[in-house]
Formats: sequence, C-alpha cells, structure tokens
Amino acid sequence: MDFAISTEQRGRWQYDEPAPGREHFIEEAFDGYRQQARLLQPDVERAPPLFVVGGARSDFTRLNPLLYRLQRQGIGSLTANLSGHSLASEPGAEGASLAINLDEAQRFVQHLSGRCRTLLGHSLGAAIALKLAAQLPQIDKLVLICPAVYPDAAHTEPFGPAFSAAIRQPWAFLDCDSYAFLRQFNGRVLLVIGEYDGLNSKAHGQGPGTSAGTRVLRGVSRYSPIPEEVTHALLRSVPAPHAECLLLTDCDHGIAAHLRDVPQVADQVADTVAGFVLDSE
Repeated sequence: MDFAISTEQRGRWQYDEPAPGREHFIEEAFDGYRQQARLLQPDVERAPPLFVVGGARSDFTRLNPLLYRLQRQGIGSLTANLSGHSLASEPGAEGASLAINLDEAQRFVQHLSGRCRTLLGHSLGAAIALKLAAQLPQIDKLVLICPAVYPDAAHTEPFGPAFSAAIRQPWAFLDCDSYAFLRQFNGRVLLVIGEYDGLNSKAHGQGPGTSAGTRVLRGVSRYSPIPEEVTHALLRSVPAPHAECLLLTDCDHGIAAHLRDVPQVADQVADTVAGFVLDSE
C-alpha cells in the first residue's frame, strides 16, 4: 500500500485534530482531478480496517469522534474524500454525482487489498455503501448510520437541483435495487438511528412517502430528512437474525454532530460498533 504521512490539504479539513494513533494518506488520480483518503491504523490491530463512506457535505474528518475511538479499540479505517461534498474534495469531478462517488469509493477500497470485511456508511454515504457492498463479495458486515436510500435514477444526476428533484418524489426511494441486495445479503447489518430522524411525515403535515423535514418539538428544532418508510424498508429487507439497531435518544439526523457534542454517546456508539465488528458469529 502506497501512502504518505502528511498532506498539504490539512488546512481545508473540517476538523483538524490529532489522531490517537498513526494516520496515513492515499491519493488517487481520476480524470482531471485527484482525491485523497485517510487511513487510521491502530497500534494493535484487532480486526481488518473498515472502509467508511461519509455523508453529504462531509470530509474524512467528520466522523472523527467515532473513528478515533475505534482506532483506540484496535479497529482502523480508510475514509475517502468524495467529489462534491467538501472543501477538501475540491475541485473534484465535474458534475459530481452518487455514481461518480461510487467510482471513487471503488478505487480507494482497493487499497485495502481485499482485507476489508465491513463497510460503514453515513447518511448519503450509506446509499453508496450499499451499492459498493453489492460489488464486494468479501463484505459480511454493514454499519449504516442514519442511512439514506435514493432511487436508482438519482444516482446519475449531478448534485444540485436535478438530484434534489429526483430524491424528493414521494416513494421514489423504493425504486432502488439495494433492498433486493439486502434480502440476499448473507452478512449482518447494524443500523444507528437518531430518535428524531425518520419521523412520520403525515403526523407532521407532510405527504406520505416523504420526509418530515425540520420540525420544532418541545421547543427544540429537529432535522428529519429521512422518510420513516426508508427505515422500515431497510429493516424489512434484512432477515431479522441478521439485523441490529441502535437508537440514539435526544438525537435527530445530525448524529455526527451529536457524537462530537456528547462524548458519552460517542463512547456508547463506538463500543457498539466495535462489538459488532469484532463479533465472529
């Protein structure tokens, strides 16, 4: 594996904070641009490294509160900056889309030389992780954090108005082959979901098959962009013995920020994810 121990992009990271162990950087050249990934390596490795796909408007530092705790527990990770989501990924691909992000992720995961057995997808990144898992037969565990699922037709639309229009159509998220993949997936799935994400849209004045959006509940603004039916469809697609769910109380879709603001919750999530990864059953 070829990597560097430093990066010139550090000034564009969302969170410039020291890793608890070794960190290395991998660059890939694409058509007219370059992207970078960060590998976190534990001092004593207890499991193969995870491949992590971040969410919209994220770079590879967004999930530091979780990934650094996993690194301390002997679980490393490789996370790539994907086009269209952060200053660290600019200029990136022209007309960036989910399909282009998937191509980028495919290139980076190869640096783990087939050792990776677990994919972790956060929000939009969960939609990409599901597509990636379908192409990697060695994957036997999926960690999906506040997962989004989008219609297959939206994956080729460039981020912006066309993409937004495609994913906002009521019930469009059901037109995705990721559910069929999960129904035949022989591995295990851990869902990490905020209590106030996936709110019932009709109960909050929206049409069925859509998201509840931002709502003020008991005086607190809660962001719920994931339709309730997405979570239900995911759970129905995974055979019950193979599915686990961690529900975070007092948390909406902003799980990454919640982990940063509430260290004890970050500890809990890291312990749950580590236990899931290390469990050989």
